[in-house]
Amino acid sequence: MRIVLFLSIALQCSGMSFAQRKLDTASLGMIASAHPLATEAGYRMLRNGGNAFDAATAVSFMLAVVEPSMSGIGGRLQAVWYHADKGIGGIDATTQVPAGYLKKPKEEEDGFGTIGVPGMVKGILKLHETHGRLPLKTVMQPAIDAASDGHPLHGEEAARQSAVLKDLRRYEGTVRHFIIGDTIPAGGYLLRQPALAATLKTIAKDHGKSFYSGGIAFAFSKEVEEGGGSLKLQDLQAYRAPDAKILRGTYRGYELVATGLPSYGAIVIEMLQMLEQADLSAAGERDFLLQHAAVHYKAYEDRPLLKTIEDSLVQRSFAQKRWADSIPAGIGRQAKADTAGQDNGNGHTTHFVTSDAQGNVVSLTQSLGPLMGSKVASKKYGFMFATTMGPYLGGMKAGDRASSHISPVILLKDGKPVMALGAAGGARIVPAIVQVISRVVDQGLSLEKALAAVRVFQLPDRLLVENHPGVWWREAGTLQALRATGARVDAVKSPAQFGRVHVIQRLAGGDWIGAADPDWAGTAMGLDR
Repeated sequence: MRIVLFLSIALQCSGMSFAQRKLDTASLGMIASAHPLATEAGYRMLRNGGNAFDAATAVSFMLAVVEPSMSGIGGRLQAVWYHADKGIGGIDATTQVPAGYLKKPKEEEDGFGTIGVPGMVKGILKLHETHGRLPLKTVMQPAIDAASDGHPLHGEEAARQSAVLKDLRRYEGTVRHFIIGDTIPAGGYLLRQPALAATLKTIAKDHGKSFYSGGIAFAFSKEVEEGGGSLKLQDLQAYRAPDAKILRGTYRGYELVATGLPSYGAIVIEMLQMLEQADLSAAGERDFLLQHAAVHYKAYEDRPLLKTIEDSLVQRSFAQKRWADSIPAGIGRQAKADTAGQDNGNGHTTHFVTSDAQGNVVSLTQSLGPLMGSKVASKKYGFMFATTMGPYLGGMKAGDRASSHISPVILLKDGKPVMALGAAGGARIVPAIVQVISRVVDQGLSLEKALAAVRVFQLPDRLLVENHPGVWWREAGTLQALRATGARVDAVKSPAQFGRVHVIQRLAGGDWIGAADPDWAGTAMGLDR
């Protein structure tokens, strides 16, 4: 039964919204992702005898169909996984700057000139071919069906696309595939994507060969070149998705596993190993948040060091030294008036996690960059291209691979996965991950409470504090207590401004718990006996 019909029938029979399923517990595996249809696609693979890698492949391709503002086959991904027989591994499938790229004095924010070599298809197919169990056509079929038969456009996705409508209208391919009349259709509209469906069918049939060296590659690279971009067929033919650099650290008896550049896993590990110097289990809520703000500030100061001393950043001795460093007295205490309620941008990107009965776990983040990436869709093939060059990621030169805050993470206990998570949201990704881990490990919160608990983001001139409806405050009066310290505090009332985390956790008895961020459309769904 095709996935759209399956979901429709399930909703009618249950009388409740599948989108409300933010938390689930199951014995044989778990999926948590940013869209109900993607979660359902992964669940179907587990139900049909597939493993966590099959489920991850199904989720990844489905997100490329139903959440194109966040990720897609023209974008990038980073993954870390645990294989029950082979241990830890990862993939670096970020986008790459074409060989013929020349930096311009003034670069555009979007458009053909920002398009690099897509990595997502190469990366997810490598994941599946190396560790998957089911045929590729089987795991891609839900996404193909959703694109071909149509899927109800989610209201949040419609809003994100509408937010950049002015830019989308500038590109013929984007208008052709995403704009109906002169606008983005409203949530609930049955969106059909026949060009994308045909592209996915070809990828499923030839395992992506045409996307990097065949007819599809030739045609869309020509589109980009004719639009003024630097992507050429030779760039696609030369692209590789190597194994990711794996970084390891520790936190209160847990082993931390993350990916190195072009991911920001080193900053996640550094922040947690700094926090380990404090007794957060006994800290009140105000002090808990201030400690997180402090390590966030220090670790983000260290981002320029990633390219030179990344391995040093994950050493406990480095974290201990940084913990002892003082923060400049003026940080967060400028006299500028409060701007509570301002919108600080909801970021981009998508993250999901999968697990199975054998103990395999996948934590994967994929992205197009900012909303709708370059804003350019392939006229013939129906997918969005990511932004790689231009102001978005800073100075880039030919051959560079795009680095970002993407940070998929796995926590091990006695060598086995007990938690896997990651986040979306640009620069908000790293502190969101760190704060959720700390809420669970240090405060003993459930995943549901850890995701709902207030988060903070330290800027040089102020501390941003999440304070929209639905945020859970562990202690009453915490916001007032933060302001009483003399720090300038902005209470941000817009949802989804502090990262969107999807996480799974394995309990001592072996069951999996999955949780989706309450600020997003995501769901969690597990397979039981």
